Amino acid sequence: MSKTDPNQGSVSPTPAITEDKKSIQDEEREKILNIENAMVSSVIESSEEKKPKEIKEGMEVKPKKIPIGGIQMPGFFTRSKSKEQCKDEDQTEGTELIEQDKSEKKEDTSTLPAKIKLPNPFKKTKPSDPEEGDKSTEQKDKIKLLESIRLPLVSVFQRMKRNSESQNLTTNSQAGLASLETLDEKSGNEKDEMKNVNLDEKKDVEKRDEQEEVNWMEKLKGYKIAIGGLLLFLLMMIVVIFISSRQGSSVPRSAPIKDGKFVETITSCGLVEGKMEDSSVAFRGIPYARPPVGNLRFEYAQPLDNLQYCWNGTFLAHNATPPCLQILSNNTVTGIEDCLTLDVVTPYVRYTNPLPVVVLIGADSLVGDSPGKLRPSARYARSRDVVFVRPNFRIGALGFLSLDMLSQSSYPHTSGNYGLSDILRALQWVQLNIEHFGGNKESVTLVGHKAGATLVTALSTIHNAKKYFARAWASSGGSIYPSKPREESEVEFREFLQTVNCQDVACLRNLSAKKLVSSVPDTWRKPQPDLPPKDEEPDKRHQWLVIDGMILRESPSEVWSKGPLPVQLVIGSAAQAGSTEKLRLKNTNWTETLVRHHVKESIIGAQNLTNDALKKYTSTYWGLSSMVTDIRIVCPLVSIWKNMDNVTIYVVNQTRGLDKIADIDSDIDAILGRYEPKTPEQRRYFSAMQGLFYHYVWHGKIDEKGLGKNVLIVDQDVVPNATYSHCEYWTLKGIVPKYAALD
Repeated sequence: MSKTDPNQGSVSPTPAITEDKKSIQDEEREKILNIENAMVSSVIESSEEKKPKEIKEGMEVKPKKIPIGGIQMPGFFTRSKSKEQCKDEDQTEGTELIEQDKSEKKEDTSTLPAKIKLPNPFKKTKPSDPEEGDKSTEQKDKIKLLESIRLPLVSVFQRMKRNSESQNLTTNSQAGLASLETLDEKSGNEKDEMKNVNLDEKKDVEKRDEQEEVNWMEKLKGYKIAIGGLLLFLLMMIVVIFISSRQGSSVPRSAPIKDGKFVETITSCGLVEGKMEDSSVAFRGIPYARPPVGNLRFEYAQPLDNLQYCWNGTFLAHNATPPCLQILSNNTVTGIEDCLTLDVVTPYVRYTNPLPVVVLIGADSLVGDSPGKLRPSARYARSRDVVFVRPNFRIGALGFLSLDMLSQSSYPHTSGNYGLSDILRALQWVQLNIEHFGGNKESVTLVGHKAGATLVTALSTIHNAKKYFARAWASSGGSIYPSKPREESEVEFREFLQTVNCQDVACLRNLSAKKLVSSVPDTWRKPQPDLPPKDEEPDKRHQWLVIDGMILRESPSEVWSKGPLPVQLVIGSAAQAGSTEKLRLKNTNWTETLVRHHVKESIIGAQNLTNDALKKYTSTYWGLSSMVTDIRIVCPLVSIWKNMDNVTIYVVNQTRGLDKIADIDSDIDAILGRYEPKTPEQRRYFSAMQGLFYHYVWHGKIDEKGLGKNVLIVDQDVVPNATYSHCEYWTLKGIVPKYAALD
């Protein structure tokens, strides 16, 4: 019987086994077993020295250095490369030593007995494989020994991290466990040769992934206590915040109502008590400045900055005080000199959710008829959620008299514009106190009508206007503003001294207030709007406002020509604002002939423009009032608007009344709800006008598409137009803005 060596391709006879050879084989076998046992012991001792006595299942263990000659098994530190890969790569340290040992012990395999082969305990083999045969008892013992080594080691390192696995893959492949093949040379019999233990890499990865998923679940279970504690803490915080908010909500959001009709709040000068009106609260007659009497006559408004000027207890602000002294259009003198008070109408007396504030400045002219239409509406305060404030302010001689003797008697040396100082002092009071009335001091809109609009436009040009209000709305105001220095204006006011027969300041301050007001010359009063007569000299008309050097430091027209105003501004008017009762009553029935005659007798006829004018306007009262309005109010406003930056202008076209005209009060009546719209067209106009105004009050802008440099025509809707009516015509003829209204 012979054996065939596949590597040599030769056949040699099997030598006879003698007693000596048998003993040598037994010694050789014993030697091999001793080496193997020593190797296994070294592996066990090495692992036992470096690991703790008890290793919990699932714990990650740092990879350890593998002793040379160790056994390579699946899951031991890392996946090893295949036997063929090891042969192709550089020999590892353990392989070199074993090969050296092999070269020293190499001898003729024909004289050696058959070597003992340790089969791979992890290799999958079929039971029917004929090459396996029946394992001897000794081989089975060795298998049990390897199983006893593998199981604890696998359990130790089965939770190794993948990054450690990839990091040590190369190292372990080079310094891995030596194959059992290094114990002896390969024999010619494939059945008897010592084979490396091959790893099933795919199975190993799957087992590792499954184990890691289990480990993550175990970690999550371990964190249950920490997660539960965190959730409990968050729940407790939510409960605390909720309880705190509930306690905060127990504080009254609005001031309590006493006796069903009185509400109390506080000001910088003491407590004040108001009354309920149409579901709102009205505080009327609250002082905002020291009385402008005695030595304070012809002085700027002085603040209530001392307790001696305030009151004890609660001030009963139930009734409005009379307006400031003034002369009406029928020559009636009314009002009082100690008049610097204001009214506040608010829907809520609270500190939460403050509302926008609307300050109303109304006067038909700068000598009288104040506050005119601008009286606060309790119903609209509630329905529109705004706070209305209406201050009294000085007008006429007490409000605007400018003389050099008055300038020299005070410091700083200035005079005039006392009415403007009153409005600024009232606005300062609003900044200090309006939060106690439910108002927002950062959202104050100053609204003026007629002469009040002229004052508002002037105040929007002062350098520190932003300290007092955020935006302004001027309806049917004047467009002519002072351009002369104060010294020149003081010379013009000297005519007044001759009327009152005073030559010094003491006389002026001791004179009766009513006499001062009624002594204003007729030429200083605002004339009723009409077509300019042929003899009108606009350059000689009296101007009440002066460049005082304190409030108005330069002409308003110069301010807006330099760039944007300090605050936002909207100006506008109604299309027939020039219609007045006086003009209407000049003829009981304005026929075409009467209209033509009236136009011909004016400056228009003097310039032979009657036919052209009547072609542009109808020969009716509506056409006549439109012509008057364009020349006196609307077109002069358009002319100054063109020189302004970021200013909006509007014209109301919606008609009403028997004459079917848009009169001078049409916009203000709609804003404050002064009349009930009766037709669908009027209701749509109300909605459009109120939407335009209150959106501006709340948001500080006019929200209309195509706004740009367009005139907004307000009728049933708001429509932007590039130009308005016949303003260019009147401008080219030199009539606009020359004959514009002053107040």
